[in-house]
Amino acid sequence: MFGFPDTEKKLKLMISRYRSELNKEKKDHGKIDDGIGRRYVLFWLYFALNDLDKSREYFEWYKKEFTDDTGEPIQKLCWALSLHRMKNDNEARIMLADLMLSNLYLIPKIIGIDVQKYDMWHSSNLEDIDYVEEIPAEVIERLNESEIQWMNELYQSVEFLRIREQYVEIFKKLQHTKEIEKRRKLLNESYALLNSLQPKSS
Repeated sequence: MFGFPDTEKKLKLMISRYRSELNKEKKDHGKIDDGIGRRYVLFWLYFALNDLDKSREYFEWYKKEFTDDTGEPIQKLCWALSLHRMKNDNEARIMLADLMLSNLYLIPKIIGIDVQKYDMWHSSNLEDIDYVEEIPAEVIERLNESEIQWMNELYQSVEFLRIREQYVEIFKKLQHTKEIEKRRKLLNESYALLNSLQPKSS
């Protein structure tokens, strides 16, 4: 079980240690494997610290170092909320949608909506309903009412409802689809859902 630091000093020390360990791994091996997920926990820690400048710097470093990383739901929660605090609401909105599709149960838990487990394919435990219990209480405690309201409004918006319903429909089909090419086509459809939220270029 991850022990969340209980003081600002301990938060900063853990952030420094994790960053040093990741940098050492890069220096020693030419790449960062990070099998234990420190890169994700750092999002939790920066969110708890609420230093937006340092958070922004870490986000840029993460995107550069882990270009193909699919991420983790609690990481995306902290990332979306941090972007919202930075007033970067378009990116925050897309990240919140990414979170919603990475775990359909996490946002409802936070905003107080009861959702039963969907009868669909879940590709990993990160997507399952039980994963919501992994959210550190220290993260939830740092959300304020306006942030919960922001999440609630987006979650219940027409565009979020549309991509959520399409996502569920795709993964219901995947539950009963064995043929590789058909599965690939369905998965590609699911990956494209977030792109539909991008602003239209003029």
